[in-house]
Formats: sequence, structure tokens, C-alpha cells
Amino acid sequence: MRGDAGSTLKGLAMTPQFLRSEAARFREMAEQVTDREASRQRLLGMALDYEARATAAEAVRAAQPQPEPVAEPAPEPEREPEAAPVSDEPIKARPGRRRLTLRG
Repeated sequence: MRGDAGSTLKGLAMTPQFLRSEAARFREMAEQVTDREASRQRLLGMALDYEARATAAEAVRAAQPQPEPVAEPAPEPEREPEAAPVSDEPIKARPGRRRLTLRG
């Protein structure tokens, strides 16, 4: 089953640049095939088809309204972490397995 030249497979994005690069590749392949005229003609036909698809894709892109770029919000300035409250009282250590505690 063959689709028309304007159809694309769902999920595949074939940009005009890609289509034109493929057309150029088919032309190069056609130049290298000198002993088989049928293969050469088929490759040149494929190159013309890809060029036509690229032209159609550009026309569709030109007709579609371009979305306006969304301005990203400015990042918030970095804040320094708040320091722990400072106490004039020294930390007292108790012998044993207890943890150090601040008294104040």
C-alpha cells in the first residue's frame, strides 16, 4: 500500500533540510550507477520526489502561524542559608553515651 507524496508516518518528523539532504544523496548514488540505467532513473525519481516533499513541507510551515516564544521567568537570586543562632554559652559535654546538647 502506497501513500501520496504529502503523507508522513505518524511520529516521524521529516524536515525540509532532511528531505533535501536525502535528495542529494539519491542524486550522488545515481551518478555512481553508470551501468544500470533503470537503477539510475529510479534514484533520480526518488531525488525528485524528496525535493517535492521538501517544497511542500516548507509551504506548510510557512502557512502555519509560528508560536510566540515564551519568556522564561527570571531566576530568583540565591539566598544564603540562615546561620544557627549563636550563643555565648559554651557547649557542655557530659561523660557517657549521651549526645551533646546546647543549653541556653
